[in-house]
Amino acid sequence: MLILLFTGMMFNTSAQELKLKEVRIQQRKKRNFKLQDERLNSFNKGAKILTIDTALLQQYELQSLAQLLTQQVPVFVKSYGINSMATLNFRGSSAAQSQVLWNGIPLNSAAAGITDVSMLSVSNFESINIAYGSSAALLGSGNISAAVLLDNQFFTDDTLPQWRTKLGAEYGSFGQLKLNVQERYSNKKMMLSLKLMHQQAENNFDYKNVNGNESKMQNAKLNANSLLINFGYKIAARTQFKFSAWLQNYDREVPPALFETASQKRQQDFSMRFLAQAHHLSKSNAKWYSKTAYTQDRMQYQDPSILLQTQNAVQQLYQEFGWKKQLKPQHEVLVFVPASIAWTLATNDTMMRYQKKIALAAAYQYSTFKERLTLAASLRAEQINTQSILLPGGNAAFIVHPYFKIRANIQGTYRAPTLNEWYYQPGGNPALKPERGLATDAGYELNLPINKRLQLKHDASFFNRNINDWIIWFGGSIWTPHNIAKVHSRGIETFNSLHWQRGHWHAHLGLNTSFVLATTAQSYLPNDGSIGKQIPYSPRYNGQANAGISYQQLSLQYNHTYTGYRFITIDESQYLKPYNTGNIYLNYTAQWQGLAYSLKLHYNNIWNSSYQVVAQRPMPFANWIVGLSCTF
Repeated sequence: MLILLFTGMMFNTSAQELKLKEVRIQQRKKRNFKLQDERLNSFNKGAKILTIDTALLQQYELQSLAQLLTQQVPVFVKSYGINSMATLNFRGSSAAQSQVLWNGIPLNSAAAGITDVSMLSVSNFESINIAYGSSAALLGSGNISAAVLLDNQFFTDDTLPQWRTKLGAEYGSFGQLKLNVQERYSNKKMMLSLKLMHQQAENNFDYKNVNGNESKMQNAKLNANSLLINFGYKIAARTQFKFSAWLQNYDREVPPALFETASQKRQQDFSMRFLAQAHHLSKSNAKWYSKTAYTQDRMQYQDPSILLQTQNAVQQLYQEFGWKKQLKPQHEVLVFVPASIAWTLATNDTMMRYQKKIALAAAYQYSTFKERLTLAASLRAEQINTQSILLPGGNAAFIVHPYFKIRANIQGTYRAPTLNEWYYQPGGNPALKPERGLATDAGYELNLPINKRLQLKHDASFFNRNINDWIIWFGGSIWTPHNIAKVHSRGIETFNSLHWQRGHWHAHLGLNTSFVLATTAQSYLPNDGSIGKQIPYSPRYNGQANAGISYQQLSLQYNHTYTGYRFITIDESQYLKPYNTGNIYLNYTAQWQGLAYSLKLHYNNIWNSSYQVVAQRPMPFANWIVGLSCTF
């Protein structure tokens, strides 16, 4: 007691006489990032996964997924115009070789095999990730180049009942108007959210016609609506139920191409999607899950000038059961059974057409060296109608240093022709062969804190892919799909960023680049002029540069995109010139009496570039959008 009393007196005396220096203790926090998809979360660590930053999601919240990817990701978004379809080309692939998944289920139409990303609003999703390379053993045949993962939030950490309302509106050039309403109720057991979006536009922008004279775009009106409901309920401590309903309607006039004097075309798209999920964690820490989804996509296209009216409706039922178990700290295994059936009755077709898929898939992961080395293998046995295939895959990741990581991925690939490619009338080709091949990629990731204020991130990926019997559409008045004997795709992608922070000041620089060679290696036609030539609409060079600065609630961003030459014929005899666009984003946030406000200004194509993404489809000159959102 006397010793303690004496020691305390000594400390008190020292505290009065000396002022100790402040000591800053820094420690790297282990990042425990997880994807929602059970298949990719643990068994695909050797693949490049790009996570779209939350700040970017807020910046583009009332924009389309097409615009977000065009300006922030080195992917070629093949846009047919401001009011038309937009599809994805990752690493020199076709649009049907990239998948878009919503909460783990495919959104690609079973009829066309593609997803129109211009009809997907960023505000509908809480998380957007991109899994580069093929993960066909885990995600299914058809996943050849990449997968875009769109996920919703079903639970929060709220322990008390809480309501949240968010209202947003944007208005801009060419009569663009977007309204967004979001409601969310949550407590410790459940969450219910509703997202409602309305969009309309005149799209009557100025452009240069074939004679070089300025004209105003006609027949380009847009009217669209979307409703998304998500519900999550914790039945018990270890059991969860999730349900989603998503309705979309897009009514678009199709503007004339440059070679047309006028257009009366119109396209109406309607989508209906329902998804039910159940997750259960057993006492032995084995996780069971199931997913059941029903989707319906309808498209109606009409051109009164030639008395043409086409209707195409496809329906799909998807079911998946899975079991995942941590056998030991170093071992994890996953077994799942996905099955789907799609059916359609196309215009001028007298028979209902079906495509049935059922698979048995398994994946195994092993980690060692204190989780620095991760090895994973996967295998998928799938039957598509009467065709049976086997898709093996493997990947590895190694943390060389806390700041440096390397990865590698190899995957067998397969894509069956879609219902339209086989049966569409007129133009379908029942003699089409499926696409088969092998995809490999490897890369490294550097995350280096230069000092306490400056951080450098650098990521590079090298890929190589060979696809036999590549499917491509040719034709004049009637387009028909054909097989190319072999296509070889290879290249490199880089992601680079530099972040600086001091007090309330933040600044960043970013540069994303892509170099892709996607050439015809073999052809079934003698003396074919496509050998060694770039696949149409696969730019060799593509990239984005970003710079931004923010202080407290005010931020200013500049984005610059570059897209290289796009050949529009298989022999490279015709091409579109490269183009650059610059875009500015200004955002201000504030709070007042419990309300959170956000004011946005988007100024696109500030350099007034005249360009075409797709031949004969002009894009608008400089245009702006101003938006206001309020959360309470």
